[in-house]
Parts: sequence; structure tokens; C-alpha cells
Amino acid sequence: FSEQCLNQNRSELIPELFTSNAVFHSSTGDAIGLSAVRQTVERVRAMFPGGHFTVDDILVDGDKAAARWTMTATNTAPIAGVPPTGRDLIQHAIVFYRFEDGKIAELWIQMDQLGVLRQIGVQIPGVQLPGAPPVQ
Repeated sequence: FSEQCLNQNRSELIPELFTSNAVFHSSTGDAIGLSAVRQTVERVRAMFPGGHFTVDDILVDGDKAAARWTMTATNTAPIAGVPPTGRDLIQHAIVFYRFEDGKIAELWIQMDQLGVLRQIGVQIPGVQLPGAPPVQ
């Protein structure tokens, strides 16, 4: 999924990788079904057109797996209403998968969204992040 769909932009492989009623759980809500998974992948590719995903670790237990990945990209599209900065950024995430018949049936993702916002210069009042200048 990471290599072929995200890195190589081959969303036509989604039906081979996901069940027809797959659920993609994220902080923005649930995407259900193949078309919703495809739209999610396309949204990621639009936000980070040159993004590259590297799977750092995978753990498997029965029909479940966990992966830790790192995405590197250049901020060329708006993020959370912030205009593109042209800055290089790194995003880390942890993803849990549940499989049915060798396909992804459910996916839960937790991304370091605060870290990405910090990298594009967003300051959040009352939040001091390591390496960030003090919030006034």
C-alpha cells in the first residue's frame, strides 16, 4: 500500500489491497468503502505531491499488523489553511491494520499533525514544542 499506492501513485491497486467495505479510520472521520479509500489516497497525494513514504517497522499478530512510517515531502499545498511554505517536512505516523482474506479491512492512523504544523511555522498559543521558539 505505502510503496505502490502512495509512493508510485497507483490507486488502481486499491481493490486488490482493500476489502470492498474497508474502513479507513482517522482523526478527520471514517472513510468507508473503496471509493472513500481512493479519495483519501488522492487527498494525501494532492497535499504532498512529491511525498515519499518509508515503512520503518512492521509488527504482525494474527489478522492485525502495526506499522510505523515516515513521510518526507515539500510543503507545496495549503495545510490547515496555511499557505504553502516550500519547506521540506517530515511526518511520522503509526498505523494499525486488520486483514480479512489477505486484504486490508480496517486501518487506524495516528499522525504527528502537530509536528507538521510546527514545521510549517504554525504556533499554537499555550503549547511549547521541543525545538520551537517560545510562544509569545
